[in-house]
Amino acid sequence: MSMDKEMRIKQLEEDLQRAREKIDELETSNIKFEAKTNRSLSNNIFDLKESVIDNIHHPLVILDDKLKVVFANKYFLKTFKISSDEVQDILIYEVKAAQWDIPQLKTVLETILPSNSKMTNFEMQVEGNGGTEKHLLLNASEIQLSGTDSNFILLSIENITKRKIAQNNLKKSQQQFRDLFYSTTSLIAIFHGPDHVVDMANDAIVKVWGKGKDVIGKPIAEILPEIKEQGLVDLLNRVYSTGEPFHAVEKPITLNIDGNTEERYFDISYQPQRDSKGNIIGVANISSDVTKQALLNEQIKKSESDFRQLVNFMPHKISIAGPDSKVKFYNQSWLDYVGLNLQESLERPWLEIIHPEDKERVSKEVAQHFSSGESLETEIRLLNKKGDYLWHLCRSNPLKDVDGKIYSWLTSSTEIQKLKDDEKRKESFLKLVSHELKTPVTSIKVYIQLLQSILPEKVETDSKNIPVKPYLHRIESQIERLIRLISEMLDLSRIEQNELILELSEFQLNDQIETVVEDLSFSHREMQIDINHDERVSVNADRERIGQVITNLITNAVKYSPDTKKVSIRIFKTGENQAAVSVKDYGIGIALQEQQQIFKRFYRVSGNKDETYEGFGIGLYLSNEIIEKHQGKIVVKSEPGKGSEFTFILPLN
Repeated sequence: MSMDKEMRIKQLEEDLQRAREKIDELETSNIKFEAKTNRSLSNNIFDLKESVIDNIHHPLVILDDKLKVVFANKYFLKTFKISSDEVQDILIYEVKAAQWDIPQLKTVLETILPSNSKMTNFEMQVEGNGGTEKHLLLNASEIQLSGTDSNFILLSIENITKRKIAQNNLKKSQQQFRDLFYSTTSLIAIFHGPDHVVDMANDAIVKVWGKGKDVIGKPIAEILPEIKEQGLVDLLNRVYSTGEPFHAVEKPITLNIDGNTEERYFDISYQPQRDSKGNIIGVANISSDVTKQALLNEQIKKSESDFRQLVNFMPHKISIAGPDSKVKFYNQSWLDYVGLNLQESLERPWLEIIHPEDKERVSKEVAQHFSSGESLETEIRLLNKKGDYLWHLCRSNPLKDVDGKIYSWLTSSTEIQKLKDDEKRKESFLKLVSHELKTPVTSIKVYIQLLQSILPEKVETDSKNIPVKPYLHRIESQIERLIRLISEMLDLSRIEQNELILELSEFQLNDQIETVVEDLSFSHREMQIDINHDERVSVNADRERIGQVITNLITNAVKYSPDTKKVSIRIFKTGENQAAVSVKDYGIGIALQEQQQIFKRFYRVSGNKDETYEGFGIGLYLSNEIIEKHQGKIVVKSEPGKGSEFTFILPLN
């Protein structure tokens, strides 16, 4: 019994030994099989990598069932700027600072292998270079590699950033277009097909049509049948068939709106619409309702026509120049005068018809006139069609818009040749009369002075108590006034013939003024004449002519101050090289519009007592000419009812 037991134990040990050897053999075989399998998988991956995946121009990765990266192709590494070592055997969620750690992506990837499903067009955003965002489109599916029983996930990645930006820009452009299309006040409609079916129409044009909003999908000829007989449908057909756009300005169109017929005016543009292949598929209508503007333009044209007829009817020569001084219109009187038509007159430089002696003066006056924007009045000799130069009085005034900006210059030229001829005859007559009167008047003065010297100094009356001496003084005063008037008339003639000669000498201006005031005080005893010597001034001038100017200014101050008895004179310097004398009165004053006229010949200031103001109106004209001969000038400051101040300025050297 014991022997049998031992034999069984030995047998069991042998069986156990054989079992261990079998296990060792199996383990060795298993190890060899796993090694072979790994080599096979490695070879498959290598072959696949080399043949397909690595050469695809999209990022690709292969994930195992744990979602670890088994392989990433070159484009993946390049796109995300990462090395192979940084992704190998790394969970996809931990790659590149965990940019891929997106819960929704994780959920989808984890369900692919268990459910044998796919992930299609999954969009995600990752951070790109320079902090910009990249838009990626992911697709994933299960794959099996030959030589292995394991399943893997092939994850393909497409960079759709440019496409996404383009889509966003397209959406933005479409929205902007729709906003512009429906919000603009322009009238816009898109017609489709040869029947011009309304595909789109904004609110502005629907309102003008007056047919309500139910117009989409209807032919325009059905919506507005009245436009067919007006030729608009034919125009649309022509644009659709030829591809040539059509444009019209202020086109009149009659519309039937709510049963009422209305004529309106439109600026119209019909543009062909094409598809991607260039085929015409419709017509775009872009219009503007310009009814108010068109009616206004008609009124303007009518007003312009009326204006042209009016100015052509006028005997005055009317011209209109633009703000650049270029003449753009002459009336018929102008054209008849120069013997040219309008086009010829516009092409002819305006200076050509001005007398050579007047050109330089007129050019300066016109230049100053345009630069200052002020009105101009001047006398010019103009050439007529017969070759004669005739005198004209030219007045030019700026025309301004509501903002005060000059848009034109209106000039009126009136022929004054007859007046000039009459004036010349009058001057000749006055010169003759003055010469003829001067000798007897001077003789009368001598006889009066002789009588005054004969009478005893203390005798004031004769034997019959007649105040002889006072009468003689009055006669002498009036004779002096008459002599002064005669002298002025002779001076006027000299100036006209450029014969006024200055006799220059050095003298004290202050002394000359005192002398003149002293002489005038005898004939104007009631006046208070004050002299203020701010400066003692010596001038090189014509003593008698300067005295004549001072006399004229003082006598004018007295004459135009009937209600006041005071005149103020001031001698001063306006600079190192200029002396000035002002004569101020407190009389009727001079209106602003008259202040530029008072230095003209025979001009007299108007007033409530105009008939009482003696003189011919040549005193200021002569004074101004004398001062200008001395290279000086006279200026006036005045306000009606408050008096006037005349100041003449002379150069010291």
